Amino acid sequence: MTGEVIDEQELGEGQAKSLHLPIKIGRDDERQIEVLHGVELVTVIQIVALERGCTVEELIIVREGEELPLDPGTVIGSDYPHHRRHHIHHRSEVKVVVYYNAATHHHEFKGHDTVEDVLTWAIKVFNIDPAMAPEFELALHGSKDELPGTEHIGHLAGHHKELDLDLIRGTLVNGAA
Repeated sequence: MTGEVIDEQELGEGQAKSLHLPIKIGRDDERQIEVLHGVELVTVIQIVALERGCTVEELIIVREGEELPLDPGTVIGSDYPHHRRHHIHHRSEVKVVVYYNAATHHHEFKGHDTVEDVLTWAIKVFNIDPAMAPEFELALHGSKDELPGTEHIGHLAGHHKELDLDLIRGTLVNGAA
């Protein structure tokens, strides 16, 4: 696998067509994995499992914007939405602790739940006034840097499967904080 993009029209008869799936495996680990048409998604999961030293059964694959994990037996064909980003996570849940003022709340989330999902939960459990809710964001514990709402918490937690976050007042559109 060379990493070069193969134009399907340039392939000779009898040659397998390949494509590149965008895969996010960790917070700073995003890449394209080349696969042949006709293989199953489990092939992609096997590559990641080998790299991580775990079994295929420990991992799930989720297509960005979808709630449920994909069936590993799904065949990657010409009609497969291969341009959409895919995320690979451990099956186990992520233990999240959110800190706000002097209080903390704990909850378990799926690895493919987003920062926005955790923020919605945190606003409820900390009884934040709904009128003030848009001003709040989440940051890694001890940091003031707001996390993107679309980031999967499994990528933030990594192999630890635990994540500590701070509920903070974010920067408002008009520049006030």
